[in-house]
Amino acid sequence: MAAVAELLSLQDIDLELDKELARLSEIEEALGESEELTQARAASEEKAVAVHALRSEQKDLELSADEVRTKAAEIEKKLYSGSIKNPKELQDFDADLKSLREETKRRDEKLLAMLVQVDDAETELAAAAETLNAIETEWRSGQDSMLQEKAAIEPEVARLQVLRAEEAVGFERNLMSLYDLLRERRGGRAVARVERGMCQGCRISLPMSVIQRARTGVGLVQCVSCERILLFT
Repeated sequence: MAAVAELLSLQDIDLELDKELARLSEIEEALGESEELTQARAASEEKAVAVHALRSEQKDLELSADEVRTKAAEIEKKLYSGSIKNPKELQDFDADLKSLREETKRRDEKLLAMLVQVDDAETELAAAAETLNAIETEWRSGQDSMLQEKAAIEPEVARLQVLRAEEAVGFERNLMSLYDLLRERRGGRAVARVERGMCQGCRISLPMSVIQRARTGVGLVQCVSCERILLFT
């Protein structure tokens, strides 16, 4: 009986240690960037690349439009300077000026459309950056909280491991082997109390002969259903 009672105390330590180690494992797995944060950062970077490309294209269009506009201004200046007397030459210059003005109009329209695209892309980038910032802020808060919890759990795990080692001293090897095997099979609970004629591990009513043996505390008694080691209290 005394050995089984001590084994139940060991089980209490093991269950607490299991809980702390499981939580520590969860924290360690959760530390680092979340998938949500990774996706938000990727989305923001993608928007930034798109804006950069559009701005580059906008700059090219502006330079192209300015180039045509400059040519048109030069021809217009020559055309109305009075320096050209030849009617055919005047007619050619006039045709060139009209063509350049039409080209300037087309390029300005294209540039205007591009400016709209750039504005839309910048709006999307700002929204993506805001979303990223919100997710990152929440993530950092969670990381800080988990790191604090981890720092509190680690010394508790160390304390329980020392206590467990001290508690496990003196048990027979075959008893510990059975205990470890049952813990593995029964969710960490190898020992169960007997209350009101039932095994509190599986809630099955026990035969009277098993109850009597458990009550006497002579020898090791196991549940006929779940095989847990029984302790009569």
